[in-house]
Amino acid sequence: MTDSLTSQVENIKNARTPKTAKKNALLKLGLTPYEVDLLLDSLPKATRERHTFTFGVEIECLMPRHRFAEAAAANHVRYAYEGYNHVDNRTYFKLVSDASIVGANPIECVSPVLSGKKGFAALEACCKAINEAGATVNRSTGLHVHIGAADLTDEAYCNVFANYASCSGLIGSFMAPSRRNTHWAKRLPAAVHRCHTRREILEACAGDRYYEVNPCAYLRHKTIEFRQHGGTTDYEKISMWVKFCAKLVAYSKKHRVGYQLLTIDEIPWLNAEEKAYFTRRQAHFTRLLAPRPIQ
Repeated sequence: MTDSLTSQVENIKNARTPKTAKKNALLKLGLTPYEVDLLLDSLPKATRERHTFTFGVEIECLMPRHRFAEAAAANHVRYAYEGYNHVDNRTYFKLVSDASIVGANPIECVSPVLSGKKGFAALEACCKAINEAGATVNRSTGLHVHIGAADLTDEAYCNVFANYASCSGLIGSFMAPSRRNTHWAKRLPAAVHRCHTRREILEACAGDRYYEVNPCAYLRHKTIEFRQHGGTTDYEKISMWVKFCAKLVAYSKKHRVGYQLLTIDEIPWLNAEEKAYFTRRQAHFTRLLAPRPIQ
């Protein structure tokens, strides 16, 4: 095999994808079924790594502040209204202004730094309060997720961007159409695949934070920010996207995919339950965008 083909084969073998996905990818490279079987039979059985992470969310919505005050008290959610700022905290949710949101009573609800089961419970309580306050979303709103990245090496940091870019189109298939290559979350440039330092990622994105994965968040928060998800106040949607992003970061500590992922089943950092959830989301948007028969 040529050096290029050998490299591609090694990337596929080392990827944390299902065996069927590896087999299909190797066959696409031109290997015979016999060669593929020999390669895959030599692989050790996969093991799962435990990963603890911190996370934060920014929920953009339209919501009367006075109604949220009542709902927050009823659900034991600590919060403060602070106006526009980028200061992190670990104790309370904050409501800040956001000029990008179109409509009456625009608000961005920013979580404290969260982690573990207590973090998800706090997020769920906040979502309940937001919905009880009558919050709504529209095409101008988004959901931003931050995953702690202070312990990532330069290579692992760059792997996050490269791995996201490797399935960007696939991710778009289970996102709202308004969040597919939007101005606020542009597709990552191909150059991220060639990056090996944080500075190279920043230069590849020309210092612009408005990408699917924000290359500027690390400088201020020591996080990686994922910006593509559409506005929502639904806890299930938010928590599943947090897990998607966190598991992508964990996978990227040791792996760079190296090829385009085309199906949800190929995404190596998701378990069966998570793949089923995103498959349902994909089917929902496929039906939504399907042409309607002429009456």
